[in-house]
Amino acid sequence: MEKNKRDYYEVLGISRDAKDSEIKSAYRKLAMKYHPDKNKDHDAEEKFKEVAEAYEVLSNPEKRRQYDQLGHSAFDPNSFNFSAEDIFGSFFGNFKNAFSGFDGATGFEDLFNFGQRQPRQQRGEDLHRKYVIELMDAIKGKKVLVDLMKTSKCAVCDGSGAYSSSDVYRCEKCDGTGQVRNILGIFSALSTCNRCSGNGKIIKKPCNTCKGSGFQTNEVSETIEIPAGIKDGESIVLRGYGMPSPNGGEPGDLFIYINVKKDKHFELVHNDLVLSVPISIKSIILEEEIIIPTPYGNQPIKLNKNMRLDGIITLNNLGFPIRNSNKRGNLIITIKPYIPEFNKNDKEKIREIFDNSKDKEYKTWLDSF
Repeated sequence: MEKNKRDYYEVLGISRDAKDSEIKSAYRKLAMKYHPDKNKDHDAEEKFKEVAEAYEVLSNPEKRRQYDQLGHSAFDPNSFNFSAEDIFGSFFGNFKNAFSGFDGATGFEDLFNFGQRQPRQQRGEDLHRKYVIELMDAIKGKKVLVDLMKTSKCAVCDGSGAYSSSDVYRCEKCDGTGQVRNILGIFSALSTCNRCSGNGKIIKKPCNTCKGSGFQTNEVSETIEIPAGIKDGESIVLRGYGMPSPNGGEPGDLFIYINVKKDKHFELVHNDLVLSVPISIKSIILEEEIIIPTPYGNQPIKLNKNMRLDGIITLNNLGFPIRNSNKRGNLIITIKPYIPEFNKNDKEKIREIFDNSKDKEYKTWLDSF
């Protein structure tokens, strides 16, 4: 038995009474974490093998029973002749695409060499840009014409990047597959060829127009629809407006991130719009009707002499629209009371009016002392 060999349950980070589903889940997570094709740490390969060995024992009821009784001494160190096919083939029967997306592999079969070696069609890269709009555009929605730099396949070389078809050679390192085999201890895995970047070909003489890139960039104007209810930081996606694929795959997408400018009147708080309105004390006392501008037109409201001077008025369903629904937030009116200007004669008239009024609330309060 090897000295300092870690407990298999500790290796997988599970308890000794773990169920089969917990063992599988722990193994799947750790195998993805330490796979040398993704994890470049110097000890990743050893951890990867250690995890595989622990799973090979604990996933087998009979071996697990022996291990629970005798520990590592239950097994001859030379008896571990497991292979990638034995362990991963049995485990990933229900998780076939668990490793899909690894660099240089299109799926489980490619990664562990269960499928045929073929040049992988790579999706073009996504592009990102910002677009600034007014708050009212975000509230109401808008169609805008934007100038875009669209990258497409070079029309001269048809995207090959070569001066002519005779200037394209098969990559000798990967034999035109775009992938190379790496021997990682007991495992055999595939990775992207670093000489041809996975294209499977080498260009001897580049195209004069695109300089070997296979792409051309042209300015185009496109109409995009800004949906009502879009918020700052959200994006609009233009499918196929990203970079083209280097080898015949799908082009990437263009993500347009919206930046909503601050409005001089309305403030957006979640889905509510907040509007600060100066209201005369005179209008409150006389309970006048005032007009409130909203994004959807003017809204008349009747003031009440009993309203709080530092309070708010809520206008339901006149706030920010909620995307993918017919609902809106509210319009919150914050009152900014002010005393209008008046001359000396007006002041005397006001004094006379208030002297004749019955201020019962104040007198009641004063009498309570």
